[in-house]
Amino acid sequence: MRSSALSTLIVILITANVHPKPCLAPDQGVWHSLNRAMSDQPLIDQPYMVKQTMTLSAFPKTWSNILAGTAVPADIFILLETPQPWSKPALLSEGVPESVRQVIKPLLESTSRVRVHLIANEQTPHQIQRRILIYRRAGSLAGRTANLGLGSRLARDYEGWEIQAETPEAMAPALTCFLHEAARAQQGEQWQIRSLADDPIRHLMICTHASHNECCGIYGYPFYQAAIAHIQQLGLTQYIQPWQISHIGGHRFAPTLIDFPQGRYYGNLDEDSLQCLLKQRGAIAPLFSTYRGWSLLPKPLQILEAELFRQYGWEWLHSRVAGRILNQNETHKQFWVELWVESAKQPLHQFTAEIRQNIVHSYQLESDVEDDLASLIRRKTG
Repeated sequence: MRSSALSTLIVILITANVHPKPCLAPDQGVWHSLNRAMSDQPLIDQPYMVKQTMTLSAFPKTWSNILAGTAVPADIFILLETPQPWSKPALLSEGVPESVRQVIKPLLESTSRVRVHLIANEQTPHQIQRRILIYRRAGSLAGRTANLGLGSRLARDYEGWEIQAETPEAMAPALTCFLHEAARAQQGEQWQIRSLADDPIRHLMICTHASHNECCGIYGYPFYQAAIAHIQQLGLTQYIQPWQISHIGGHRFAPTLIDFPQGRYYGNLDEDSLQCLLKQRGAIAPLFSTYRGWSLLPKPLQILEAELFRQYGWEWLHSRVAGRILNQNETHKQFWVELWVESAKQPLHQFTAEIRQNIVHSYQLESDVEDDLASLIRRKTG
């Protein structure tokens, strides 16, 4: 069969180990349209043995066309390279040293804005060395970003750090050092820490965590394989590194991923949107229906940011942004928000918006970024 970048056939490999539940999104029955042979086959995170072919265009989508506002807001992502299979919850996986769990536990108990995931790529099963990728909001270790000035809170992406550990056992002391030593570049006997500030590589974290929900095994793993093939065909291997990642939320939107260092979530991905995401130039329309939001922002602000992304196109990805919720009526899912934006082409400017039922009801560009906030709230609520 002839193959090309636009007609990549994906092999879905299935084995017997974990009994799956029906792979259904809310109010959606189209998942049942999968080949019945699949529904009788259990899944693990690294599937193999029973083979079927599927093109990217065959991935079913959720009925909802609005994914904006479904990214998980976070100040820090800690991504631990760990060989599969992965358990549910992921941190209980056999490949995670107990010493790492003990370092992570206080972080998860102290705040809900720390996200910890397991990651793996094609080299992970064949090496003893382990990487830890850490992406953090600027100032998130020093104190709450809400207490910083506007200039400090404007961000285009997360600060990135990489820890190289010689063994799994070296991961815990290296991570402890990072968390308690202001994350400056350091080196121990069996590990080293370096900043990714000047590293041009994007890391695409594609959810394949089948033991958490089989949707990500059925759709995420083939998509991960497709991403590897397309990156190679486009000559982007020096600029984009695909990974498998444990559950990131929104498995009903599988295939779903996070694009780091920006921290933008995408879901319901197919071949057109994959090409768009990889190239980040040319036609952008295929990407809009897959955009879930930006984890640097609260969910209501993600909805406004998605609308502005649609309006500005690719140049929006180079903007520095900060925002906050001004007022809210959670009973009616109604929010008044503001978003500050700065780019190379435009000085600092401010958008205000009203979000109703997860939709931008109205928004406007404010002429004066120092506009009195109390007056703004009265104008929006009066």
